[in-house]
Amino acid sequence: PGVGCIPREPQPAFALLMNKPDDFECWRMPDDGTVQKVTCVKDTKVPNAMTLVIEREDHTLGNILRMQMLEDDQVLFSGYRVPHPLEPAIQLKVQTRTDNPGPVQVVQSAIGNLKAELATLRERFEAAVNDREQHNPRMS
Repeated sequence: PGVGCIPREPQPAFALLMNKPDDFECWRMPDDGTVQKVTCVKDTKVPNAMTLVIEREDHTLGNILRMQMLEDDQVLFSGYRVPHPLEPAIQLKVQTRTDNPGPVQVVQSAIGNLKAELATLRERFEAAVNDREQHNPRMS
């Protein structure tokens, strides 16, 4: 320490995270129904646009949904943001060319397509694991 400096006691790690909510509470929906999983807000300034606030989700879901919706020819814009790192929610915005299919239908379609893709991925992974175990029994 220099002249006039008072040595500071090291801070415990938990003291640095006092504002951080409990991790468990950030991802678990309350049992009392006070928080809706998805809230839809129609955009009044942009035609055929909507913002979906999805509670208790993060970049993992936001990015994969955004990318899946951008593959749809009817989607003009798709993006998401996390309003604040301490808020466990994402805001997913989508704009479509027409109101049929509208933003809600496009999101539902993207979710269905993702489920199908992930099911295919799972099947192929399990088949590859089974094939590997059959050809290399000592690896099991």
